[in-house]
Amino acid sequence: MRFLRACLLAVVFGLQLAGQAVADVPLWLADGTYDMYGEQDRVLRPWTPVAIGRQRITVWGREMTWNADSILPASIKSQGEELLAQPMRLTVMRGGQERAVPLQHFRITEHKKSRATVVAKGQAAGIAAEATMTAEYDGFLWVTLRLDAQEPDTGIGAVRIVASLPARIATLYQTFSRPLAGWIGEEPIDLPWRASTTDPIANFYHWVGNEDRGLGFTYTSLEGWAPASEDAFCTIRREHDKVIYTANVVEKPVRLAGRLFQFGIQATPIKPLPPDYHSMLSTAWQWEEWAPWQQMPQNIDTLVIWPPGYMRGLNDPYHINAEALAETVRLCHERGVGVLFTGCPQKISPLSDEFEAWRDEWLNLAESVLDWEGTPHYQNCGRSYTLRKWLYYGWAKAVVERFGLEGIYFDGWQAGTMACHNERHGCGWVDEEGQRHLTVPVLEGREFNQRMAAFLEDHVTGRLGVPETAPDRGDFPIYHYRLHSWEFVPSVMGFATSWLTGEFAAYPLKGVGTLDPQGTFGKALGLGLFRARCLSTNWGVPNFFHVVMWEHGEHPKRSQQTVMAYAWLLPHGVPLGETRYMNRHVVAKVSRAMMDFGTRRAVFTPCWRPNTYVQVEQPRAREVVAATWAHPARKHVLIVVSNLQVSRPETVTLRWTASWLPRLTNALTGEAVPMRGSRFTARLKPETFVLFRAQG
Repeated sequence: MRFLRACLLAVVFGLQLAGQAVADVPLWLADGTYDMYGEQDRVLRPWTPVAIGRQRITVWGREMTWNADSILPASIKSQGEELLAQPMRLTVMRGGQERAVPLQHFRITEHKKSRATVVAKGQAAGIAAEATMTAEYDGFLWVTLRLDAQEPDTGIGAVRIVASLPARIATLYQTFSRPLAGWIGEEPIDLPWRASTTDPIANFYHWVGNEDRGLGFTYTSLEGWAPASEDAFCTIRREHDKVIYTANVVEKPVRLAGRLFQFGIQATPIKPLPPDYHSMLSTAWQWEEWAPWQQMPQNIDTLVIWPPGYMRGLNDPYHINAEALAETVRLCHERGVGVLFTGCPQKISPLSDEFEAWRDEWLNLAESVLDWEGTPHYQNCGRSYTLRKWLYYGWAKAVVERFGLEGIYFDGWQAGTMACHNERHGCGWVDEEGQRHLTVPVLEGREFNQRMAAFLEDHVTGRLGVPETAPDRGDFPIYHYRLHSWEFVPSVMGFATSWLTGEFAAYPLKGVGTLDPQGTFGKALGLGLFRARCLSTNWGVPNFFHVVMWEHGEHPKRSQQTVMAYAWLLPHGVPLGETRYMNRHVVAKVSRAMMDFGTRRAVFTPCWRPNTYVQVEQPRAREVVAATWAHPARKHVLIVVSNLQVSRPETVTLRWTASWLPRLTNALTGEAVPMRGSRFTARLKPETFVLFRAQG
């Protein structure tokens, strides 16, 4: 069987393995586990099986329905709320008149636990359209759209996909382009296909929504497209009480007959959050002799182990310092804390034995190289099937299973971060002029991350990844699969149990080798960008913030920016990752106050939602916010109040709105806080916070 598998791979991939001895076939290539997961009709936790109705598909938390108005979904609901102001439309412009393609035929062709496929047909303006749509259990709807001409297709002015969202839902946007995220204003927003003029990065994911829910669109390439400009292949614009997202599929005279277009649609959040997402805490093993996690191991979700001293370079799982890693894992487990080991699956270097033999098949083109400690690390591409198998076997079996870890942390994710045109593994496409264009391996990235998660679900059985202070998390996984990114693509990254962001926010905060005392989140990010990128609620994935503040050390001299980080993170329910860079005394004090109150088992109300207990009366500024954790039966509330303004100090007046009046104390100092009737105040410097404890 292994010999036959090797021969098959030789034919498919041109590896010329036929005739070699079976022993010459690498174990990672011959092993069939990766492919086994692809054959299963399986739904990973915490999702639920796909359900279907007459013209309806339902997955966890979301519902898509079709009606006569459009071959695309007429209704998309998330958490019971409608995301569309009108049916999503495929429109054809002819003779200056725009017509939506109606639904004239709808058929369900497949239904399994893990997915359902439907075919929708219709025609307008002499153009027939057929959409084959497969919905998977995470809510990702992959659309293959075929156009044909019922009459000569000359005179077609445009073909567009149009999604209209109510303005109250569409207040924020984020894309796979670092600058393009934040509040949606009155000015139109053009979304370019190339996110970078220097690196092969495509702006292949767009999301529009608010702090709680939204709608995302995913693209693999512009093959078949003919937009007026690739600098505005999609647009976002506000029109009265609606926000219009448009994909400008065709805006030039081209033949439409036989053209195919592919794209993905996915409503968010994509899955349920664990109830204590807002109080989760992760840090690194390094500097363990004085790091704050030593004072509260029962409250730590995971410790991350970084590669130096354990692995050569950033991505060489087949050459681990086994003795050193096993000893560190043992020490962490003795303290009752789960362990994640770190790798960067985007990179491949000459440190790996397989590099020379497989580099042409695995490398991303156009080439991108990172120099890491004197060794070139080349960007690889997850479109390559053999690379996916090499990564899977190395990280899943040779690392997680061998060393008994609670999961894995990928500092960078696979696949889709870089666009590619390497034809050896199937990337890229050639236009009529013979020019080769970039594609993004979205579907292959989904496959890899889904199968890594399936392996972890099967092999991580202990509960060290769940801290003692955590409540019952229901179906939330006990393993950890964390991915690092600044832009988020749920369609590819959503099989992770958590994400890590924030690293790129740190660079404006520090100078050359030193901390910049003038650097702040308000200056570097702003509230709109922070809410678009950094929340957990609108994604359904706990989104840890990587607070790189350089206020660490056994005897830190500064705490300004650690306090600033808490001011931003606490009222938004953004959990902490990498506390090792922060002032250890502040981290310990705030964490102890939250543990003593029991925030993990409390009801959290983030700062943008109506609050049962407090209301900010003055000042009426969007950057002055309050949030609460509450134990209602005990009449016990923890309140965080933050002034996120960059330069303006404030005396904040708050009104207690519950039916009972509390005794107030400062949760960090224990000092009594006076109240005048139902009101109390807090004097806050820019980008600082205060914690109040209210007891009935």
